[in-house]
Amino acid sequence: MEAAPASRFSGERWAKMSSIGKGGALGVLREFNPVSWFHPRGIYRVLARLNPRLPDVGGKLFLTFTFNPLLYADPLVAFEQGRARLRRIFYRLRRGVVWEGKRYAIDAPYAVKVEFHKNGWAHFHVVFLARAYLPGGLLNALWGLGRTNVRRITNHKFRYLLKYVTKGGGLPEWVLGRTRLRVFQSSRGFLAEDARSQTARAEERTGEKRQTSTLGQRLERWRKTALLECGERFQQVILRAPFFELVAELVFPAAMEGRYLGGGQFLINDTTEIMAWIT
Repeated sequence: MEAAPASRFSGERWAKMSSIGKGGALGVLREFNPVSWFHPRGIYRVLARLNPRLPDVGGKLFLTFTFNPLLYADPLVAFEQGRARLRRIFYRLRRGVVWEGKRYAIDAPYAVKVEFHKNGWAHFHVVFLARAYLPGGLLNALWGLGRTNVRRITNHKFRYLLKYVTKGGGLPEWVLGRTRLRVFQSSRGFLAEDARSQTARAEERTGEKRQTSTLGQRLERWRKTALLECGERFQQVILRAPFFELVAELVFPAAMEGRYLGGGQFLINDTTEIMAWIT
């Protein structure tokens, strides 16, 4: 587990540490894997924290909300208005809505998961911890911004949809320009409680601490960051190029020296071997 606050090292600082590693390996260098919904491998670290607290959703109510692009000038405006519309829908369902002579009410814990299409438009998945019946026509009328879908969900399907923010493409530009974005949110009672603080649980839900840099800037920084594992210590290493570009360049000489461990991991015996990664 990549615990402990990791300090970042530049080439200059590593050069000053030439005495470290003499007579023994510094450690193992590998890709930096942040806890983030927006990183292709980091999302699994988010889910590892989230999974123990997920409820049994088998047979529960599963709703999907999509947008009609003809109604909006751009997907960012749609996303913001869609989030506000969902809050109103949840409020109305708690109070009860009369539709075609019958009253429908859902007052149960819920979770919202955001995904993005290749074209940059968002859609929302909502799971209610309820087996109540909800007419599709009623949901369409409440949403009014595009298509909706009502069905039941399985635990397998629920865990599958948590694994992706986008499928087959990168994040939309308007998402990359934000400092943060809630990918997964849950109401009180949806997730099992634990002993951690409210702040820690909030960070766990988003997989992101509060940031001033944009998501795009963080993704670019992570691409040029590696992790040096030294026993029980971990140090972030700022690279001169993206990690996997350097892997393609340095894997052969490292393999010839017996230092490539497979799976994108490199044995670093002394500081001279790490200089190729950072200068």
